[in-house]
Amino acid sequence: MSTASRGKSPAQLFRHLSAKWPAAFNPKAPKPLKIGIHHDIRVLDGELSDDELRRALRAYTSMAKYLARLDAGAARVDLDGEPAGEVSDADAATAKALLCARKDKQETKQTPEPRAEPEAPPKPKPRQTAVFKAKNTADSPTGIVVETKRRRSFRKPMA
Repeated sequence: MSTASRGKSPAQLFRHLSAKWPAAFNPKAPKPLKIGIHHDIRVLDGELSDDELRRALRAYTSMAKYLARLDAGAARVDLDGEPAGEVSDADAATAKALLCARKDKQETKQTPEPRAEPEAPPKPKPRQTAVFKAKNTADSPTGIVVETKRRRSFRKPMA
């Protein structure tokens, strides 16, 4: 596959299909497509690779408008817009489940999580303790003097 074909967006690929077969591919009023329509397209159109065709059909059949039209018993259409089968109960149920899942996902993104009660602000730390003041003021008569003894280590001379 060349880099030019890999760069085509599903929208560009879909425009290619809707230009060739407007009766089947209408984004404003999508109709359920015939099962196996990709075989018909492959026979009539050699311009798209298998990957491009798959991506274009995937983009078209996953649109919310398309899924909403998949009602049980609705007529499926071929490339010329002629009836070619009906939507099964299982296909209709799958489409409705996908739409419900998308709706739930959007609602969870839009509704913010309830915030917990704000915690009480932390108690301020005492600015200076009495010991700290005493250490810093050596002239004060109440000051605490801390003496440190330095340890020295002696080595015994080796004989």
